[in-house]
Amino acid sequence: MKNYNILKTLCKRVFLIGSGNFWYKENEIGDDRRLVYRAYTALLFFIYGFMTVLELMAAVIGDFPEEEKRDSVSLAVSHTIVMIKIFSVIANKSLIKTLNHKMVTVCESYEDSALMAEKYKIIKINVVAFIAMVYGSVACFVFEGLRKVFTGAHFVTVVTYYPVFEDDSALATAIRIGTTLILCIMMVTMIITVDAFTMITLIMYKYKFITLKQYFENLREDFFKLLDAGHTEMATERLANGLVEGIEMHKTLLKLSTDIDKAFGTVMALQVCQSSGSAVSLLLQIALSDLTFVASMKIVFFVIALFFLLALFLCNAGEITYQASQVSEAIFYCGWQSCPPRTKSAPRRNIRQLVVLAILQSQRPLVMKAFKMLELTYGTFILVVRGTYSVFALFYAQNNQ
Repeated sequence: MKNYNILKTLCKRVFLIGSGNFWYKENEIGDDRRLVYRAYTALLFFIYGFMTVLELMAAVIGDFPEEEKRDSVSLAVSHTIVMIKIFSVIANKSLIKTLNHKMVTVCESYEDSALMAEKYKIIKINVVAFIAMVYGSVACFVFEGLRKVFTGAHFVTVVTYYPVFEDDSALATAIRIGTTLILCIMMVTMIITVDAFTMITLIMYKYKFITLKQYFENLREDFFKLLDAGHTEMATERLANGLVEGIEMHKTLLKLSTDIDKAFGTVMALQVCQSSGSAVSLLLQIALSDLTFVASMKIVFFVIALFFLLALFLCNAGEITYQASQVSEAIFYCGWQSCPPRTKSAPRRNIRQLVVLAILQSQRPLVMKAFKMLELTYGTFILVVRGTYSVFALFYAQNNQ
């Protein structure tokens, strides 16, 4: 499936959940400036924000039992970060529109259908797996709430400042059920507007470099076919023109990394912080508290979801670095060495100079970064996992002394 179809479908979903119109063609999906749509968006995010504020109040000044207090802290921090990530994406809507246009048009003429099918498959696997992780965690929170009902307590998943722990009235129960429904809807907004958008953009960017590499490989094949057929002049001219076009596409692709950083850098940086910080807190809960199986599973699913998303971000970003590094090799073996020497009076371009220029441009390592300082690589993911475990082990040892 082409990037055009994938991104347009994604933007339609984003529009439906109230996050705005991110499609680069105005009014093709919908008008997010309409009063009705603005009211819908405002209401939705007011509900999200109000629930998050109540969670923060519960975490800071709420009087709850130890287990609910721990849940209130974990969810309050996580949902605050989620809200920041959502607003950071919405704030960069104009930039993301431009980025979507470039993701569609750059190298579009040379995209191979088999490669695009592979890309679409990878996107589906990544997104579906992450959705399963997120809602697996939500399901565990719901099951734990139901377990409490069967033990004589009240149902609760999201701990908010109101209702208080002692309140078992019908209104309090309705509010607790309502916050659970809001949580489920909020996760849809988070997944589609933030996490899936970021993930899909990174995967598409990776496949742009794979497409560019294939472009230079195909350029080489065409060059030698013409050369073997005895069309030396035509082969040389096409190679020169192809190199110029390839250099321009490569230059545009390299510039896209800056746009991705501006659009989604906050999302990826906050995900690193959230995964590491929340994981330490949650793992300590499992290690130091006497939890039921369902309560333990909700924490395990939560931690897995956090690190799975982080892995998707950092590993796809690391794959971009690898695929970008392969372009220089494809350029070097494009067949320039088989071109006849250029005479001084020849009007055509100097192919050797073009190759040197292209290789120099591709030799600079492309490392995706958040805020231009946090490198998004395989190594960063390993460091975060190791660092998280080290901090967890340190706190665990101190609490057991």
